[in-house]
Amino acid sequence: MIEAYIEKDIIRQVKLVEFLFELETLNLKTTAERLQVTPNTIKRDFAKITDFLEDSIQSSELTSSELTMSFHSSLTRYDLIKQIYNESKFLRVCAHYILGEDDYLTIVEEEFISVAKAFKVKKEAETYFKESCIMDEEGAFIDNELRYRFVVLSIWMRCDLLDGQVDQAKMQQAKSFVQLILDQFSNNYQMNKREYSFLVLSVYLIITRGENSALSYSQQELNYIRNSLQYQQISNTMNLFFGEGTYSDNEIVYFAFGYNALSLNTSNYLIVEMNHKYDRNLVIEQTPSLKELISQFEREFEIQLAYDILFEKPFLSLLHSMWQDIQAFLVERHYFLSDEQLALTKRVRKVLNKWRDSLEPEDRDKLIFSDTAIEKLCSQTSSILLNKHTGKFAFIIVAEDELSHTIYRKNLLKWLNMDHNVIDDTLYYSLDELPVYTEKWPHIIICERALKHTSEETEHLQLLPISRSSIKEDMRNILLYAYDWQYS
Repeated sequence: MIEAYIEKDIIRQVKLVEFLFELETLNLKTTAERLQVTPNTIKRDFAKITDFLEDSIQSSELTSSELTMSFHSSLTRYDLIKQIYNESKFLRVCAHYILGEDDYLTIVEEEFISVAKAFKVKKEAETYFKESCIMDEEGAFIDNELRYRFVVLSIWMRCDLLDGQVDQAKMQQAKSFVQLILDQFSNNYQMNKREYSFLVLSVYLIITRGENSALSYSQQELNYIRNSLQYQQISNTMNLFFGEGTYSDNEIVYFAFGYNALSLNTSNYLIVEMNHKYDRNLVIEQTPSLKELISQFEREFEIQLAYDILFEKPFLSLLHSMWQDIQAFLVERHYFLSDEQLALTKRVRKVLNKWRDSLEPEDRDKLIFSDTAIEKLCSQTSSILLNKHTGKFAFIIVAEDELSHTIYRKNLLKWLNMDHNVIDDTLYYSLDELPVYTEKWPHIIICERALKHTSEETEHLQLLPISRSSIKEDMRNILLYAYDWQYS
């Protein structure tokens, strides 16, 4: 939501920095098309970034066809984009409002802008606050505590102006509590500054506003979060750290919801799978409408998706981000999508909109799928949604003897994912023994070179040769062929 109000050139430069942070080199024409501007505009943005982030850039180059930029390794993506966001007059005026400094004179003097500019940006800030449901038509803030905190977080995580009135003792208390939570869950959030900042600022708002403000949730939301894996431990830790009863249960729920919307970054993959199974049972299995939504995705893409963690984990992440429309307030990264992934966003949005239209009005109106959230989902799920082949790929081995069969089979098994492939159990010792293959199952025949010959019966077969003396190179060619077929 807030990105619709931030200056277009600021958002464009943020995206450009994120794209370059990930890819380092971008095609100028393609990038201009992605950002829906001319190549000359991208060149100007690149020049501004080069100048503004000079101390953060390790190397940069602009040619007639490409942009290249690399940053110092000590800097994170969030470090870089926050420097860009801090230049936004819109964000800074919003911060002035939060600080109670909403008169023209203060804004003109503090931001070095004209009265006309101050008037324009003030109106945009008020429109944003009204759309966020924290300000009435007369321009006065209204009592909508949860949305107010989200708006404050959305501005604060992008703009440092709010740091000026921080109570340092309470901020240190917030950092200590977050570190305690992270140590208990052993998930190293300190390695991700964006998510760490979100948690710290969320706790700071609990400390500074929790005793005098009221939060409320639906019974369904309360039931969900209280049954989540982290809730009880978070509750116990908050009561132990701050003192039993210092903050209401709704404040604990507020932090738990925010924590749940972030990646847990656990240290063991088994924990990832265990958490996913618990979460899918709590969310998907208990909600028939979500099971139907997955079925609609399966019909659209003609692929099995239920119980597949490659799809369901990003899907659940999308669902968590839809709580109270929190996706509109998080500082999510922007993804540079391929042409295929861009086309995928349209199909995904079509499925989501069709499903939303089938819900009851009171549920339908709460659901908003932002462009950033859909692009994130497509980036995370394209590898499975764009894989058109749902059947297994078959490998048939023809070898001189049992030992050769064993060697070739074991080398294949070392690299193959047997969820998507199968090796014929029959041991063939000549091409003449091969049965008439029906072509219903995509396959290749791996044939020992000494046995490879062509005839009218075999010339139509897809044969890939193999020998023990060249097994490394032969195996590479076999796996590349299978990969190209499965992802073509």
